[in-house]
Amino acid sequence: MIEVLVVDDEKHVRNLISKMISISFECTPDEAENVEEALQVCEKKKFDLITTDIKFGDNEELDGIEFIKRLRLRGIFTPVLIVSAYATAEKIVEVCRYFPIDYLSKPFTQDELKKKIRGLLEVRKDSFERYLREAEGFIHSNFPGDLEKAEQIVRHMFSIMPSSPMPHYLMAEILEKRGNTELAQRHREAGLALDVNKKGYRRGENVEND
Repeated sequence: MIEVLVVDDEKHVRNLISKMISISFECTPDEAENVEEALQVCEKKKFDLITTDIKFGDNEELDGIEFIKRLRLRGIFTPVLIVSAYATAEKIVEVCRYFPIDYLSKPFTQDELKKKIRGLLEVRKDSFERYLREAEGFIHSNFPGDLEKAEQIVRHMFSIMPSSPMPHYLMAEILEKRGNTELAQRHREAGLALDVNKKGYRRGENVEND
């Protein structure tokens, strides 16, 4: 089950998007009505996907573009779907720098929303797989500094796919190599708690929960 945050200043739009996502993905999205609230929620909880409008009332300084910028500055690289009737070509070009991003114009159908979300989740999965292989390579390398590189990648993986057990398993491997067995065990236990198949870590294998 995925964790989704729906950000829109119009309650009926939030409810509609949440309902569509709930039906399509069998989940219960969180909601926020403005950028400030959304940022607070994102600091407390990790999401697999965020949908946001661009325009929030008359507040031109804290719009959807600024929201995405602030997410990235905080190290939150969750895929974002812009759902808006106000996006210009210039704004779309501007925000595409903050990958992974996609855009859906209002009005839209449930199938259109579902297709866009699935596309973003696939991009997230592909990025995650690439980071997984890179992290494993650094973990099992004997070159100085490679464990630090692996840790940076794993921390990034936590923000990309928070519901996956793999970042915990990889962090446990890193900590084990550093001799911190107690914290390594905590990460293994956290990974097992997220691992629906209870497989544990095997090099070269990705544990999929989605």
